[in-house]
Amino acid sequence: MSTEKLRVVQVGAGGRGSTHLQAMTECGAVDLVAISELDEKKLKEAGEKYGVKKLYSDMSEMIKKENPDFVNIVTPPTLRLSIVEPAIKAGAKAIGIEKPIALTPSESRKLVALGKDRLITVNTQYQWKPHWQKIWSLLAEKAIGDIRVIRASTRANVLEQGPHVLDLALKAASISGLPDPEWVLGNCHGVERFGKTPVPADTSATIGLGDARLFINHGPSAPAVPGESVIWFHIQVEIIGSKGKIWVTLNQNGSMWRDGKFEEISTNWGRNDGEAQRGLFVAVRDHLKGGDWRKFPTRIDVAGKISDIMFAVYASALGGGRIKLPCELPDDVVTRLENLPQ
Repeated sequence: MSTEKLRVVQVGAGGRGSTHLQAMTECGAVDLVAISELDEKKLKEAGEKYGVKKLYSDMSEMIKKENPDFVNIVTPPTLRLSIVEPAIKAGAKAIGIEKPIALTPSESRKLVALGKDRLITVNTQYQWKPHWQKIWSLLAEKAIGDIRVIRASTRANVLEQGPHVLDLALKAASISGLPDPEWVLGNCHGVERFGKTPVPADTSATIGLGDARLFINHGPSAPAVPGESVIWFHIQVEIIGSKGKIWVTLNQNGSMWRDGKFEEISTNWGRNDGEAQRGLFVAVRDHLKGGDWRKFPTRIDVAGKISDIMFAVYASALGGGRIKLPCELPDDVVTRLENLPQ
């Protein structure tokens, strides 16, 4: 583990951007040297709050002048490829972006290609929550036996929170020794939007992992989390093995059954979100300073597999039946969602 700090600049100071800025100032692994933001008021407020003196309205100028180790980009999903490409052109050596990585299959493929010679990491930070860090160790030790079923759900749509729950589910599968996803069989109902881009309002799918299965459910048909009142927090993952099971929610605790007894798992969004975001930045530092960036857990090629699954669900729901993975789908699987039943 490196003790050298990472020189970081951030693009975007509104919304989720402030959470990133707070985490960077607290994690002890980075020096936040500059911020770029088009909104002058937000830029000035962020600079004052986090003690950053170098403020820019132009991202490319900032990257060229500051020559950072890592460019952390916190922008809406409508700004991914269109901002990553100029960042790389300006000299970005490594980049962080938000989820979802793309709104179309072709955009996802282009981003994966851009990440072949540099680290592009995706901020699916949940896997750095302390309880998930413990679960990864338990799965590696086969504490609940051979994994047979994984269930992952959220009451938000598949693009909104799907990347988070799929990231957790697929990491659990990988640590447990299951193969990469082999096929998808899905169904969708209703249409919501990211900007002008249609996205299924309600999604369910079965994903083949060798002899095991991953079941996903996103939208109003997904099961509610008992005791939860916030729509975004209705997230749960269940991992069922031959000797026990693990059930984890985002904000309402969880449990593990093994050796004939239950063990409680404590979860709390207000506490865990900051812990996870700080953990991700520490991991970025460790992988870029003396580690191997090609092994970063949420690098763009891993996130690309998650995108493939989501777009394969679209294709399956639109009449494609079982979709074999990996797949290279046309962008019209997105525009054709307008034909989904309401």
